Amino acid sequence: MRNLFTNECLQVGTSRLSDGTIRLEISSDYAGSNRKSQLYVNEDRLAKAVEDFWKGIKTKKLQKLNVSFSEIDWYDDEVDVYETPSVSIQRGLKRAKVSHRTHGSIPKDWSVDLTCVFLDTTTNTPIIEVVKSALGRLYTSDLEKQFVKQLKPFLQKKANYARFEADFD
Repeated sequence: MRNLFTNECLQVGTSRLSDGTIRLEISSDYAGSNRKSQLYVNEDRLAKAVEDFWKGIKTKKLQKLNVSFSEIDWYDDEVDVYETPSVSIQRGLKRAKVSHRTHGSIPKDWSVDLTCVFLDTTTNTPIIEVVKSALGRLYTSDLEKQFVKQLKPFLQKKANYARFEADFD
């Protein structure tokens, strides 16, 4: 996962779903993106990366995980229709499932989105573990301090969401 994200437009956010679970979303510009071009991603390699990431997470609070790609600055003309992979895995499965998302235009750039669903928790450890593991070197101590500051009221149920955007030059 670490090689998918960049510092540009890096956002980390949490929200509480209606069933009491917690959704974590991490998104940034896609590291493998070529400006104004179709996205070519090896879906088998991405599925293997998701499975390895899933096995590396120790917390049992993590229930589901999904990696997908989105367009940045696009318009839909349905001329160049093609697909990008969306890979998901959930508790109880050993293999990741690959689905596809159809795109009808070539955007200026691509973003990568990692979405995780956790059981309700009052500690930040499971969420921090996933964020740290997903971002790798991008997860600095300054970023951690600022994210934990946003996360604390959310986990105490004083706020409905926690969102953090990393500064970049």
